[in-house]
Amino acid sequence: MKPLTIMAVAGSVVALSWGAAGAQDGRAIREDRQDVRQDRRELRQDNRDIRQDRRELAQDRRELYRDREADKSGEVRQDRAEIRGDKRELREDVRDRRDDRRDLRQDRREPRNTQDIQRDRKDVRQDRPELRGDKREPREDVRDRRDDRRDLRQDRRELGRDVRNGR
Repeated sequence: MKPLTIMAVAGSVVALSWGAAGAQDGRAIREDRQDVRQDRRELRQDNRDIRQDRRELAQDRRELYRDREADKSGEVRQDRAEIRGDKRELREDVRDRRDDRRDLRQDRREPRNTQDIQRDRKDVRQDRPELRGDKREPREDVRDRRDDRRDLRQDRRELGRDVRNGR
């Protein structure tokens, strides 16, 4: 390969590698945003579960009260067991919600506190014009070579004419 071609290819490779690094940073940012969205979805689901568990617990308490009033001892035991199960589910859901809140806070904090991401975003913004320029340079080099070949053919034709005409 000619030196000019080698330089053009090397410049393109470097520019593309910078662009790929910028794309990876963008991917990390996208993944962070997806994590935050996922944590929000989980938190909403946990809140729904907690509301449902509280409704079931209230329903079981009402049934227990009715069964106690009607003096149905077998059903009272069953209602108490259901209440214990509902309380256990409620505790688990509250614990899940607390964990999801912690995850959401952590995911929200990560991108803001990471100066690397901000620096990378700035680098990507600065590298884009450079990459466009680097892409332009090989095209210009191809045009220059085409023009040089055309000039060379023209010079050879003129030389051939001159030799035939005896000049």
